[in-house]
Amino acid sequence: MNPIVPVIMTFGVVSFIVGITVLARLSIKRTKTIKFFGKEYRLWRFVFTTISSGIALIMVSIYTHKLLPPEPMQAETTQADLDISSNLRYELETILPNDQNNARMLNAINRFQKEYQKALQNKDKITLDILTMEMAQIIEFELEKQDYPSHQISSEVNRIMRFLKQKPD
Repeated sequence: MNPIVPVIMTFGVVSFIVGITVLARLSIKRTKTIKFFGKEYRLWRFVFTTISSGIALIMVSIYTHKLLPPEPMQAETTQADLDISSNLRYELETILPNDQNNARMLNAINRFQKEYQKALQNKDKITLDILTMEMAQIIEFELEKQDYPSHQISSEVNRIMRFLKQKPD
């Protein structure tokens, strides 16, 4: 999350709560005006302004969060790039030239390699088979999306799976 988003949201929540609190306390006392920073305001105007500005700030923080992507995700992607062997990276670049698909595949491959190595250490054959089938399906799906020739898909999947089953560099 971008650091500005919680700050904006905090100001919005504080403004909203101040408006609700003033409305509740001063409505009970039947006060018609409020003195704020040396100026007098009518109760309904002050309450309307604080509550609506609070809601507006909360909405702005949500919109800002959508516009400014979180920065830690970029660090995770570079970490995924570092864990994959150079041979596998070369194979992926020759098979999947699209960078967006490559990043998605690199994240899936990084997750696969970690879980595969953990299952190898535990000698869990069922997990190894399930992980292998899942990764083969993911690779096959990506190749089909790239309009890869159907007669070459299985050989490419087998070739990539051979590299995946090795330990990372």
